[in-house]
Amino acid sequence: MAPRRFPAYHVIDGLKYSKTYLPENVRSIRAYMPQDDDLVLVSYLKCGNNWLEQIIQLILHRGESADNYAEFHRWCPYPELTGMRYLNEMQPPRFLKTHFTYEQQLKNPKAKFIYLTRNPLDVCVSFYYYVRNGATYEFQDGTFDEFVDAFVSGEVERGDYFDHLLSWYPHRHEENVFFLTYEQLKQDFRTTVLSLAGFMGEQYRRMLEEDDDVYRKVVEKSSVSFMSKVCSFDETVLKRLTDKDKPFFDAAHRFSKSAVSDLEGTGVVRKGVVGDWKSHFTQRHLDLVREWVAQKQAADVIREIWGDMDLGGIV
Repeated sequence: MAPRRFPAYHVIDGLKYSKTYLPENVRSIRAYMPQDDDLVLVSYLKCGNNWLEQIIQLILHRGESADNYAEFHRWCPYPELTGMRYLNEMQPPRFLKTHFTYEQQLKNPKAKFIYLTRNPLDVCVSFYYYVRNGATYEFQDGTFDEFVDAFVSGEVERGDYFDHLLSWYPHRHEENVFFLTYEQLKQDFRTTVLSLAGFMGEQYRRMLEEDDDVYRKVVEKSSVSFMSKVCSFDETVLKRLTDKDKPFFDAAHRFSKSAVSDLEGTGVVRKGVVGDWKSHFTQRHLDLVREWVAQKQAADVIREIWGDMDLGGIV
C-alpha cells in the first residue's frame, strides 16, 4: 500500500505552516501583545475569514473598500504571513488577523477578539481547493479522498480543526470575545453584522442603523462578485504595486513559487455557499469524520453550534 499523501508543510516552533511562512514573521507576531484598542480577527483556515475581514473593513471605513488585495492586506495586516511592518505602520485603532488557537494567542483583556468558525465539512472542501491552487503545498494533483484523510488526521497546515475550535469555544461568552459562525452570516446577515458592529463599538452599530447608504455599501461590497475582484491578482494590480506592498508581494510570490506574471488570475474567493460538502463527501468520508468527532469528543459542541444543519450524520 502506498503511503498516504498530505499537502506539504513545515513546522515553526511546533506549529504547522505552509512553506509560504517565514520563522521570523511567525515568531514576531507570537511575541506581540495586542494593544488596548486592537481588534483581532481569529479563525482556523478557510472558515470565511476574508469575507468577515472585508465586512469589518467596510464598517471601519464607512463602506469604503480596499481597491485590491495588496491594500486589503495593509488595512488588516496578517503578520504571520507578511511580518510586522504593516502593523507597526498603522495608527490605532488597529485591525489585524491571526490563525492562532486560544493558547497560542497572546491576549490583552482590553483588546477585542472576533472568532469565526464554520462547519468542518465545508471547511474541508474549501481547504482542499485552496491547497490545490497553491504550488507551495505540492498537492496540485492531489485527490479529495487524499485530502480528507489528511484533514481528519490533522496533517494539514495549522493542524487539527477541532483543536482550534475547542480552544476558543469555552471563551465565547467573555466580554472581549465575539464568537460567530459563517453560517450565521449567511442566514441572517443584518442581525449578525449589527451585533458585530455593536461589539466593535456602539458608534459603528448606530452608523449602520442610521445610515442606509453605508449599510448598503457593506452588503454590496462584501458580496462574492465584488470580493472576487478585490481578493485576486490581475495585471492592473501587479502594475500598481510599490515598495509599501513588498511584504504582501513577497508572500504571494512564495505561495505561488512562480514568476510575477504567473500570479495573475489567482485569488482566494471561491463559491461562498453553505453545504458545498454534499457534492464532495462520500459515505466513507462521513464515516471518517464521525470517528474523528468522537475521538475529539466534539459532538456536543457541534450540536450546540450547528444543531439545525444537515451535516451528514457526523454526530
